Amino acid sequence: VFSFLTNPNNSQSPSSDNTLQHKTEKIQKDQNNVAIKVSWKRSRASVENECNILQTMERHAVPHVEQCLGRPNPYPHEDGRVMIALSPVVTSSSTADGITSSIANVNRGKPRDIAVKNAVETMVGMLRAGIYTIDVQPLFSVETGEAVFIDFTEARQFVGSSPLSPSDASAIVGFCTEMAALVPETLRDAARECLALELDGANNPPLPEEVVDILESIWMD
Repeated sequence: VFSFLTNPNNSQSPSSDNTLQHKTEKIQKDQNNVAIKVSWKRSRASVENECNILQTMERHAVPHVEQCLGRPNPYPHEDGRVMIALSPVVTSSSTADGITSSIANVNRGKPRDIAVKNAVETMVGMLRAGIYTIDVQPLFSVETGEAVFIDFTEARQFVGSSPLSPSDASAIVGFCTEMAALVPETLRDAARECLALELDGANNPPLPEEVVDILESIWMD
């Protein structure tokens, strides 16, 4: 795929950059911009799947993830390709510009606590929506810790599969392990507290027992 930014008031040309760059409300927000992601012919299905996954997460109110605006549209310059509009937009993924993929690079104190909380909320929210991904790609604000998770072309749904299929169970283990790896060792206790709150059945919809077992084996042990 390749992507470019578009602004209703400006015409911009696509670039061959394979990395979509996005943002949260506290990460260099520009309401006039959206990212346009264009598939190659061979990646059409994965880009269409990404939009479907993002809209499913939006319906389930999964926090801290990008949104797909509308439906996939045919790419006008070549048959067999599609494009989707994504928001919010991050104009840089450089630590020097205040964006990082590592919680260890977020400012110490409250910003790191927020980054950990955002990561846990996103993980549990995705699992409640019946979704996992094998390619976790977070962006954190160095200053505030606010997160946005991007690029869901490898995401899959496991809704309705109970008991979990072996392939889904294995992928969920991988997803939860990758999310746990985002948290520095010094913040593991705080992460466990966040997870315990998210799993509190009194305040949140329950997760399948198999998924809870996976989460607890990876995060609580």
